[in-house]
Amino acid sequence: MNYLIFDNDIYYDIDGKTGVAVRNEAQAIFRVAPMEVSVAVIETLQKQVAAPEKAPYRKEEAIASAFSGEYLVQSERIAENLFQAVAVEKRKINEVYKYLGVENVRLVVPYAAALREFLRNNNISGEKARIIFLDHLGNQVLLTIFNKEAFTTPRPLSTVLRQITRELLRSRENYRAQNKLGAETGFQIVTNSKEIVDEIVSNGLEAKENIIFLQDTYPALTGLKQGRFSMHYMLPEQFIRLRRIKEARKRVSCFLVMLSVLAAAVVMFLGTLGLNKSASARLKNLQIEEASCDEVLKRVYREKYQDILRHGKKVNFPYLMGVFIESMPSGYTLESAVIQCYPGGRYSFEAIVFLEAKSEPFAGMRLNAAFRRARIENILLKDNPGLRVALDII
Repeated sequence: MNYLIFDNDIYYDIDGKTGVAVRNEAQAIFRVAPMEVSVAVIETLQKQVAAPEKAPYRKEEAIASAFSGEYLVQSERIAENLFQAVAVEKRKINEVYKYLGVENVRLVVPYAAALREFLRNNNISGEKARIIFLDHLGNQVLLTIFNKEAFTTPRPLSTVLRQITRELLRSRENYRAQNKLGAETGFQIVTNSKEIVDEIVSNGLEAKENIIFLQDTYPALTGLKQGRFSMHYMLPEQFIRLRRIKEARKRVSCFLVMLSVLAAAVVMFLGTLGLNKSASARLKNLQIEEASCDEVLKRVYREKYQDILRHGKKVNFPYLMGVFIESMPSGYTLESAVIQCYPGGRYSFEAIVFLEAKSEPFAGMRLNAAFRRARIENILLKDNPGLRVALDII
C-alpha cells in the first residue's frame, strides 16, 4: 500500500521511502511501484452540524444541506447529536481518481483526519488545551487547530519564519473570535520543525518546554498509514456502482434464502409423501393381518367353545333311557338298549323294540324331543315287526 498527500505537489510514502514530487513528475515514481494507494486531501472545509442521532434521515438531510452540491460531504460524530461535516470539492476528488486511477485508490480522507490519527498515536490528546499543529512539508507550512475530535481547515503559511510567527498569532486570535472564546483559552503548539520552535521561542511567543517537537518529516503520512478511518470520499458514479452491487447481492441473498426455503419445503413434502405412502401400505397390511387374525381367532374361539361344551356337558343316560321307554306304545317290547362311547366325546344310543302279538296293528313311535335327530328303521325281529332307533350324541 502506498500513501500520498495530494496537493499541487504530491507528498508520498512508497514502500517506506518518503519524499515530495511535482505532480507532473510523480508518474515516473508511481510507475515502478504498486499503485494501490491511500490518499489524504488538504483542501477541505469543515462545519459542525447539530442533528438528531435517532432519526437517520433527518441527520443525513442536515449534514447534506451544510454544503452546496459542488462538494462531497462526509461526517463524523464529535458529541451527542453533534457532527463534524467535512467537505471536499467534487472537482478535487475527481482529479484524485483521474490522476491515480479509480481501480487503484483504496481510501480518500481529509489531511487533518490523518494528522489527528498521528497525534492520537503519539498520545497528544489536547484534553486541556487546543492544539495548533504547524506541519513543515518542505515547500510550505500547514497550520491546523484541533479541539479534541474537531479540526479546522488546514491553512497554508509561508516558509518565512517571521511570517509564520505573525500568522500563528493571527490564526489564534481568529479562532478565539470565531468560537467566542476568552483570552484565557490555552493553546498547545506542536510542530515537526526545529527552526519553527526556535523562532517561536526567540520571539517570546511560547517557552520551549511548552512546545512539542516531533521528529517526523511527514506526520500526516504516518497517521494515514496507522489510522482507521470512518470516512471515505468516492465519486457519485462509484456510489451508484456500489449501491447496485449491494442491491444485486441483496437480491441474490434473498433468492438463495427463498430457494433454500423452497428446497426445504420440497424435501419435507416428498418426505411426508413417502411417509404417507409407507404408512398407508403398512396400514393396509395391518388391516389384512387383523382380518386374518380375526378369522383365526373366531375359529379358535368356536373350537374352544365346542371343546368346553364337550367337556363341560355330561350326557344324562338314565333320563334318555326313561324318556325312550315312556315313548314306547303299548304292546311293544324292548329287546335291547345300548349306549356306546367313542373317542372325541361322541356317544351312540341304539335301541330295538318289537311287537309281541302278531294280531295287533303296527303303529309308529312318537319319541320325545330329545330323540328328534334319531334315525328310526323298520325291522323284523322274531318274525314280528319292530323298530331300530339310533341316536348320535355329541
